[in-house]
Amino acid sequence: MLADKDRIFRNLYGQHDWGLKGARARGAWDGTKDILAKGRDAIIEEVKTSGLRGRGGAGFPTGLKWSFMPKKSDGRPHYLVVNADESEPGTCKDREVMRHDPHLLVEGCLIAGFAMGANAGYIYVRGEFVRERERLQAAIDEAYEAKLLGKNNVNGWDFDLYVHHGAGAYICGEETALLESLEGKKGQPRLKPPFPANVGLYGCPTSSPTSCGGARHGLPASVVRTIRAPNSSAFPATWKDRATSKKPWAFRCANSWKRMRAACAAVGTTCSPSFPEVRQCRSSPLGRIRPTPSSWISTVAATKNPRSARLRSS
Repeated sequence: MLADKDRIFRNLYGQHDWGLKGARARGAWDGTKDILAKGRDAIIEEVKTSGLRGRGGAGFPTGLKWSFMPKKSDGRPHYLVVNADESEPGTCKDREVMRHDPHLLVEGCLIAGFAMGANAGYIYVRGEFVRERERLQAAIDEAYEAKLLGKNNVNGWDFDLYVHHGAGAYICGEETALLESLEGKKGQPRLKPPFPANVGLYGCPTSSPTSCGGARHGLPASVVRTIRAPNSSAFPATWKDRATSKKPWAFRCANSWKRMRAACAAVGTTCSPSFPEVRQCRSSPLGRIRPTPSSWISTVAATKNPRSARLRSS
């Protein structure tokens, strides 16, 4: 079991205050200016050393992707784009971050934007995520009011952050299709090259926190502040093995397995994990597995057929 002190997201299930005051109590926005003072190259190198990867199938190294952005500006602005579309079936991590711990994402965007020389960032949110968008926008408004974002902010790097609400198209989880949608066009993938790091949003150098499709960008952006936290040992060994794994955390699988175990106990049977993804995701660093809804257990107990009840309830 992961110790509470080693958890990155400490409010994934909304048990505490999601706002700025609560986020600061959990360590957010603490020493952000000192992190930026390390410089772009130092931050990128730290992310490389951490071994953090994208949570998609490619498992592309986050720090390596950041390094693709041009070091010197040719007059075009740089943009940071966070893919929070999360349209991949079964994914359920970005929405929890946006709903319950949005300030980690907002602060991570500032740090990532600084590392890539971007003064503006866009968070592309899935069309069906209405409450998540409202909560994220509220967190951004709080950050502006506290002078943590915007022009002449207290952190020393001018950065504006915007939330863009998509229309629910699955293909817009792909990086270049997302950029097309963000520009107001039909969401269709672009041919490569040129790559977004050279010709991205509005034809300008653009990078997302990691290189993954679907719904995977919000997570690495959020953990950046933990990697670069002042007075910490970069990225604790507790997380590095998981960060370097090419398999995404199977959160839905873990949740389903927890429910299945409780359901089996309710009807007097036993069951055990038979595939590696369950054993991997049960030790996920993102927080404890959700408790089993009593209504679901009662349904299973009534039918005494966990699998069929689960399929009908979904």
